[in-house]
Amino acid sequence: MANTVQIPEVVCNLRCYYDNRPTPFTGDLTLPVLARTTQEISGAGIAGPVAVPVLGSIASMQAEFATRVASPEFFAVFSHGRHTLEFRGVIQGSAATASVQWNFSCVMSVACVSITPGTLTRGGEMGATAQFEVFDERIQIDGIVYVDISKLNDICRIRNADGVLVDELENSRKFLQ
Repeated sequence: MANTVQIPEVVCNLRCYYDNRPTPFTGDLTLPVLARTTQEISGAGIAGPVAVPVLGSIASMQAEFATRVASPEFFAVFSHGRHTLEFRGVIQGSAATASVQWNFSCVMSVACVSITPGTLTRGGEMGATAQFEVFDERIQIDGIVYVDISKLNDICRIRNADGVLVDELENSRKFLQ
């Protein structure tokens, strides 16, 4: 029997947790861009500058949460310190003969760097947003870790195309101990 292709379609449900408590936030999360830090090299024998990715080095990661109205809980996210921001969701998809679902979670250790309470309009949403610096990020789908980054703990694990979770900094951590 051939493998059936499963096509992800939409996020059909989502819940936000802040410091391990369910929140009343209803809105959207923009996940951080995962960009490698690069170093430009050039010189004899190189036909022009090349930006080389630095193994295990990830650029500053920012996440943004947008909610409809700035509630008391919204203003509390601006409190100083590191906090846990978690989103759990269900991704809906299709296969040849059935509907399929995947459980998705993104857990981040964050510090809120700015909030925008939004705009007051009679009968309208405020469009409040909060921006976070992300120190740690772990993304799982159906319990399988695809991204595990802890910037201050020198951890960068990314699942490769072969399905192996590669610890890019394991050798350097062992050597430096």
